[in-house]
Amino acid sequence: MQANPRSIDALFNSQIRYVVPMFQRLYAWQESPQWATLWDDVVEKASLQLRGIKSNPHYLGALIIEGVRPSSPREVKRFLVIDGQQRLTTLQLLLCAFRDIARQNEWKTLERPVTRYLENADADVMDNPDEEILKLWPTKLNRDIFKSIIMAGSRQAVEKQYPLIRLPRKRSYEPRSNLVEGYLYFSRTIASWVHAVAQEGSKSAEEAAFALLQALQQDFSVVEIALSEGDDSQEIFYSLNSQGRPLSQSDLLRSLIFMRAEKEKADRDAIFEKYWAHFETPFWSQALTRAGREFSRLDMGLRSFLMAKTGQLVDARRVNEEYRRWISSTPPRYASVEHELEDFSSYAAIYARYEATDLGSLPSTDLRRVLKDLDVSTALPLLMHLHRDAALDPDQLQACLNTIESFLARRVLLNEENKEYNRLFVEVIQTLGTLRGAEVLPALQRKLLTASSSTRYWPTNDEVVEFLVQTPIVGNVSTPALRLVLERLELLLRSKKTEKESIEAGLQIEHVMPQSWGAHWPLEGKTIPSNIVIYPRYAVDEWEGLENSIRQRNTLVQTLGNLTLLNKYLNPAASNAPWATKLNEYKHSVLRLNREVSSVEDWTEEQITKRSIALAEMICQIWPRPNLPA
Repeated sequence: MQANPRSIDALFNSQIRYVVPMFQRLYAWQESPQWATLWDDVVEKASLQLRGIKSNPHYLGALIIEGVRPSSPREVKRFLVIDGQQRLTTLQLLLCAFRDIARQNEWKTLERPVTRYLENADADVMDNPDEEILKLWPTKLNRDIFKSIIMAGSRQAVEKQYPLIRLPRKRSYEPRSNLVEGYLYFSRTIASWVHAVAQEGSKSAEEAAFALLQALQQDFSVVEIALSEGDDSQEIFYSLNSQGRPLSQSDLLRSLIFMRAEKEKADRDAIFEKYWAHFETPFWSQALTRAGREFSRLDMGLRSFLMAKTGQLVDARRVNEEYRRWISSTPPRYASVEHELEDFSSYAAIYARYEATDLGSLPSTDLRRVLKDLDVSTALPLLMHLHRDAALDPDQLQACLNTIESFLARRVLLNEENKEYNRLFVEVIQTLGTLRGAEVLPALQRKLLTASSSTRYWPTNDEVVEFLVQTPIVGNVSTPALRLVLERLELLLRSKKTEKESIEAGLQIEHVMPQSWGAHWPLEGKTIPSNIVIYPRYAVDEWEGLENSIRQRNTLVQTLGNLTLLNKYLNPAASNAPWATKLNEYKHSVLRLNREVSSVEDWTEEQITKRSIALAEMICQIWPRPNLPA
């Protein structure tokens, strides 16, 4: 490793290329604090140049590069930028803005040297002139915009290519690339400063611009650190980025993967475009909260992939470290980086199906909707294993998915803890191991049925019925999960002759006997005031002695047997009304759940209990618990 100071002139005034590897972040610098701070320093040095005062060089930080052996004698000398791409890119935007101002004012003696800082000469003898002509070659996602700015030739051309756009009914303009905004910022500030100096009268605009160029050439330097052949560029990259804004787990893994691609001399652009570009999207970058910490969806997808592959629990904060250990095994896991990304992409497609944002519109029988409404994402590694590694035919796969769904649904309905799911499902992956085809389902069922601890127990039919009859479900089970259960019950009640197989979206959960039942639902012949319904311990006078009956009714009101589904038009009409009014409203409903309720002359505690038993038994049919396989 060799470290040397390099002026901007020395950095750019030769046939050289700085290539930003795929693992680097997108260009992220902004006006505050980065551009404005740099510009203030440039103005300070340029002002000293105008007055003929010498000053010490201003160091912009470190630039760490790694030389790459040329593929042919005609290739322009190439260096990988391990660290410093943000400042290198910013300097190029500043120099481009300067060149375009010089060109507009026909300052040829200024335009020519600055052009040499942006473009390599002799394009006709290059291997790949479209790429090699530029001194800086950014990452794939920055490249087209950056190249178009350098080649545009003027501020007007850049603004025409990247106009400000305001969508209908929006107050602010749509954001533009930081590359575009950076170029325009320096174009405005350079032009404004040069004009201001000329207005003072002591120097012309061209003289001010010349002083600015001298300041850039002579008064700004970086510490260039060139890595030797034995230096580990990956470790250096990690160390340098351990300060400041932390790299995400997926940032680190992208670094790992594409550094290895560099060493394989693979076609990085082709691999990036074919595989990794799909993950540089809002869907995969969306922040998810897990255990009080934020991770991108890609971070969590990589974690699930690794757990599916290893059958080991992986800490979300250590995905990169665990992946590096796993991928570096002997013999190699994959023949090449491309094979590795191809495999990961296939797993990621499964992960994305279960994590899609529009799952609420799916039918209640779709496992993706079930997992969303039950709020269980910890099963994803196991699902990825079943889809990808277990060699299941469609019927075998569905049987395995139904098993997992039943296990989860019963536990959610009985308000059981889910803190052990992460560990349980990777243990299931270990158990399944190399089992394939017809061997998988019995092993899966045996593993889930033989768990002894309460955090892993699969409730029996009797336990489901007993719990749902006696225990309030409202407040213990989330609203989406409750709605899902009621939809599934509705589907089970329907016969093959029922016209509609789908259920209307947006149905609302309705209490048949309202939660505020006091006004219209007498208890033992008495109308109970609302405050006594809420606080039965304060019952006095004629309501004294009814405390237990009030508490019992309040409990039953929140149980499964007292719940149904109504659309948004029927729900307000029914609401807290007496039974006769509700009964009339229910007659408008096409749901079998409500046809069953409306067949009762009076809705009492006894009816609620009977219905809870019937619905609980139906739930055991919807989500059956198998016998222990032999």
